[in-house]
Amino acid sequence: MTSNANTATQLARAIVQSCLNSGVEYVVISPGSRNAPLSWAFAQAEKAGLVKIQVRIDERDAGFLALGIAKATKKPVPVVVTSGSAVANLMPAIVEAFHSAVPVIVLSADRPESARGNSAPQTIKQFGIFGTFVKSAIDVSSEKTEASDIDEAVNSSILDRPGPVQVNVQFDLPLLPDKEHLNWQPTAPNLGWHSKPKVTKKQIEVAARGIFIVGDNSDVEQVEELNKVSQKLGWPIIWEPSANAHGFENSISHGVLLLQAGIAPEVDVVVTFGTVGLSRAILGLLKSVPTHLAIHSSIAGTDIPNPVSSAKEIFDCVPIIETEFDPEWLGLWQSLDHKASAVIATALSPDTLTGPSAAQFVWQQLGLDDQLFVAASWPVRHLEAYAEKRQGLNVFGNRGANGIDGLISTADGVGLGTNKRTVLLMGDIAFLHDLGGLNLGEGQVQPNLTIVVLDNNGSGIFSQLEQGADEFKEHYEKVFGTPHGKDLWVIAESLGIPAKQVTSKTELKFALESFAKTPGIKVIVCLTGDRSAENDLIKQIITQVRTS
Repeated sequence: MTSNANTATQLARAIVQSCLNSGVEYVVISPGSRNAPLSWAFAQAEKAGLVKIQVRIDERDAGFLALGIAKATKKPVPVVVTSGSAVANLMPAIVEAFHSAVPVIVLSADRPESARGNSAPQTIKQFGIFGTFVKSAIDVSSEKTEASDIDEAVNSSILDRPGPVQVNVQFDLPLLPDKEHLNWQPTAPNLGWHSKPKVTKKQIEVAARGIFIVGDNSDVEQVEELNKVSQKLGWPIIWEPSANAHGFENSISHGVLLLQAGIAPEVDVVVTFGTVGLSRAILGLLKSVPTHLAIHSSIAGTDIPNPVSSAKEIFDCVPIIETEFDPEWLGLWQSLDHKASAVIATALSPDTLTGPSAAQFVWQQLGLDDQLFVAASWPVRHLEAYAEKRQGLNVFGNRGANGIDGLISTADGVGLGTNKRTVLLMGDIAFLHDLGGLNLGEGQVQPNLTIVVLDNNGSGIFSQLEQGADEFKEHYEKVFGTPHGKDLWVIAESLGIPAKQVTSKTELKFALESFAKTPGIKVIVCLTGDRSAENDLIKQIITQVRTS
């Protein structure tokens, strides 16, 4: 570093070097004036081949893009924003990052402390704005030029349980380097391995008839360990899509549907892993089962995985489970699962698309090496109920806060971080919620991302909840159904995104295959019909599973 460079330049270069030393390979920047020192220093690091930059004009999209890249790579990703409301726009992404244990580094530029509280332009009390949703936050003085405490804050995003941090940086003028100190060559980092926390296996004795329920998680090793234990015990595994447990021998495809239909065998023990509880049927089981045990992965967030406060014990890793082996137990579940599969195959056989059939079809069509990002609300629940177990396919989702915001940008980041074909399965309201994620500037690297939108002209999921009852019809459409009446493929094409609209499985298959060979972001809009008819279909499937 050039010691005679101005203070803002020295500070920005120290922060960039700190990020590189922590393993940063990608950075997301939203343009601004006060963050110019950081933007310029990261651009120099990119020129040196040490980092890749993505630029987004909307800070909310920038935050979710950083979240997606960090989620996929499991490495820290800084998001660089200017002062004022720009920082506040990161809140939804940081909330999700905190609850999903994803290492996003907020580098929020600020004016000097003396400008605060004096109506200075674009100045708010932005230090600490994220409250309890970051692991740590530091306020860096405009006179500071070294980075010891910055190193500590940046590294805290990946040490112990991962999560977001805020480095709020006061920059005084001048914001860019003087001409004589323009050149800078950051140092290539010498990265070491961060040791994982040590956990001790505990032993527990339980009843013979137990099941595993696996929810959203990023702990591949522990999920594989759970698979081995399930085979030893002869216990079935009920899985949510982003559990990535859909390829195991003991996995049950339609466990949640069996519970909804009230025909699942009576369970004595449930062991949960990850974020569970997409379905009220699962939450109901956790409340009623005699013994609920939970596992809190060492790389998950700080929140305890105990959604209905039913867990009698919470372990740090998959425990040693002692029980009698029941040779009939797994077969009972598999037999019922087979019957449910037959009902679903018949109900979803028509070529005309519904939400459930489109979701199931996408699941079936994707390749072994493909990635699927599945949105909250209906899409993830359709897969939870109707998707068959299969090999391959890595599945992601924003299950920390279960929001529908920022999904296009998050999936964009997942595709960029892994450089693999990625499909985003989402609803129409979620698509409209993150249209900014389609607004990429010229020269921005795009992932091979196909967005499949289940378009039923509004919010279908509420029809299955209390507000969907007949007595609430008077105001249902206005405040819950929220029909939009938009041609979504036209909106996508207006932003320069190739798009197709389909109404059948045949058309969907053709669109998926043709877009697989098309680089960049693409959109397929599936018209899935009337929401009330879809609601009736879901109820019909549950009834037929119950009576078959």
